[in-house]
Amino acid sequence: MTSRGITGIILAGGESRRMGTLKPLVEYRGKLLINWIFDALSPICQSILIIANSGDFTTLGATVLPDNFPGNGPAAGIETGLSHCPTELALVTSCDTPNLPTDLFKHLLKNHDGYDVTLASHNGFNEPLIGVYSRSVHPLFRSAILSGDPRPQRIIRQCNWHEAAISPDLSFYRTDLFLNLNTPLDLAR
Repeated sequence: MTSRGITGIILAGGESRRMGTLKPLVEYRGKLLINWIFDALSPICQSILIIANSGDFTTLGATVLPDNFPGNGPAAGIETGLSHCPTELALVTSCDTPNLPTDLFKHLLKNHDGYDVTLASHNGFNEPLIGVYSRSVHPLFRSAILSGDPRPQRIIRQCNWHEAAISPDLSFYRTDLFLNLNTPLDLAR
């Protein structure tokens, strides 16, 4: 799959209550959280959509879109991204996982063949906010939001989905690969 067929969707619209400030614009190791993910997706994506209800991301040169259905969590971000996605496939990820390298996303794409959704999985857990999504699942997300049940895991289970294992034998693996930064204490560690 060439970069001509991939859109990056960065979920940056959360309320950041636990962080106490706009999470995508928090600095981590000398770089804003949003920049870590943007830089990982840029080499393999035709375009990048940032789903955010506030914040200034103009320096990134990406398209910034507010949630179509505010207040519905990450499902609303995925729904919004897929509703504006110019390609058949999208790499979806949250803005608060700065250790995800480009090679992880390449691995997900390589293992996506024939599925609607491919999620990163590790240690028996899958990551619904780190995966490859086909634009064709957009109606499922929209319908779930409109019906009042916007849980990504439940929506994904309605799709033809699978997990792509992320294990120590992969060259890009590191023990803190899925580090998720939600609070000032997470940043301080």
